Amino acid sequence: MLIGYQGVEGSYSTIACQKFSEGNNYQTKGYLTFPLLVDALLHEEVDYIALPVENTTSGPITRTIDLLKYLDVIATDEIYVRINHALITKHPMKLSEITKVYSHPEALKQCDTYLSQYPHIEVLDYMDTAGAVEMVKYAEDHTIASIAGSHAAALYGMTVIQENISDNPFNTTRFLFFKKKKALVNQIQDKTSIYVEANHSTDSLCDMLNIFKKHAIDVLYLMPRPVQSEPFAYGFFIDMDNSANYEALHIALKELEDFCTYINILGNYRKGKIPAYKGALQHEKLVNR
Repeated sequence: MLIGYQGVEGSYSTIACQKFSEGNNYQTKGYLTFPLLVDALLHEEVDYIALPVENTTSGPITRTIDLLKYLDVIATDEIYVRINHALITKHPMKLSEITKVYSHPEALKQCDTYLSQYPHIEVLDYMDTAGAVEMVKYAEDHTIASIAGSHAAALYGMTVIQENISDNPFNTTRFLFFKKKKALVNQIQDKTSIYVEANHSTDSLCDMLNIFKKHAIDVLYLMPRPVQSEPFAYGFFIDMDNSANYEALHIALKELEDFCTYINILGNYRKGKIPAYKGALQHEKLVNR
């Protein structure tokens, strides 16, 4: 089994891949960008891909979600990964000596409050958390730092200046694992994700929600995203709990077809296990829930 992910070895995606494999033999392959990663799946270079889709601090990861709208892919599993960001440098040094810090934009956003305490440090985007660690390791400038997991620091032989610097001590990323859609699987699972576009009438969203309400379907998540082909028109990503009544969901999806201009069933998959947060750390201080 070959699993693709965005970034380099040591990224949080590789932790998600390990959890997804459930102890089975697997290999991973990193890609520079998310579009390249998705393209690899469509061309069957890999069997599965890991996409981060949501974070408890920064919210929906739209750069991945928007890639899914019109693709023939299907989600098979949901994996949650605790995110424990650390400030990492090549050698031991004081915070006052650091001039720049690099990381993935999402990671930087998740540490915004922490970083704002040090206005002398310039904050710069990088393509990947672990990639930032690797870049800092080989950089000639010894005053720069990166933000990533402490496991990445260990992997690249780097120094952790401070651990658990996320603004949210319960920082967690939700990953979905996708394979190429070859045929719809009718096996009943816990959760279903879809993307829909309606006719943008005044009551279109209300009509959709009423269908779910009529069939007692629990809508777990709903997010509007712009339709690129029509200014100020929106489609919707919707997650539903179908563990109680899969047949009701099937009927509801049929009813949606009557007034939706487009429906893409993105997956019927196993619900992931949200990590336990008791004793979570924030900025090296214990936070009890």
